[in-house]
Amino acid sequence: MAEEEKKTRPAEETPEGAPAGAQDAQTETDLSAALSKAIEAEAAAEARAKELEDKAAGLEAKLSLAVQQYSRLQADFDNFRRRTRAGEAEAKDRMTADIVKEFLPVLDNFGLALAHMSKDEAGAAYVKGFEMLRKQLEKVIADLGVTEIAAEGAAFDPHFHEAVMQAPAPDKEDDTVAMVFQKGYVLKDRVIRPAKVQVVHNS
Repeated sequence: MAEEEKKTRPAEETPEGAPAGAQDAQTETDLSAALSKAIEAEAAAEARAKELEDKAAGLEAKLSLAVQQYSRLQADFDNFRRRTRAGEAEAKDRMTADIVKEFLPVLDNFGLALAHMSKDEAGAAYVKGFEMLRKQLEKVIADLGVTEIAAEGAAFDPHFHEAVMQAPAPDKEDDTVAMVFQKGYVLKDRVIRPAKVQVVHNS
């Protein structure tokens, strides 16, 4: 009788009414599915992160290139600005030198006139006026940055002196400027006109 009861007794059920074995299998399936989804999500996140890293690296490379290009452009512009300023200064000095060169004969003539008038008593009244005019012209030239070339008594320098005559002078060394026939002038490092001189030559 007991055996028949065992045969007819239904299998044990879970509180939900499903067999215990089936419930465990379902749970395992759900966990496996959730794990698979988590793994897929992680893989997708890693792929997205790699994509963003690659994109960031590309943007960083582009930024670095842009910075380099900007630096080169800035350097080129600075060089261009320096060349332009240097060119403008050079053109200004050249123009000033050309203008001053045209006035130098006038200054020479002032000197000749003053030397002549100083010998003639009749011209003594005009010497003071001519001297003032010459000083005014010399000041204008000096204000432009023009200076007279040191010559008499100096060592002969072909860059600044033009030898038009040689003469012995026992009391002076060879290749010394003994006399100046025409003054020379420079503007900064540019020779406007070399000084025409007599050079000592004793031997």
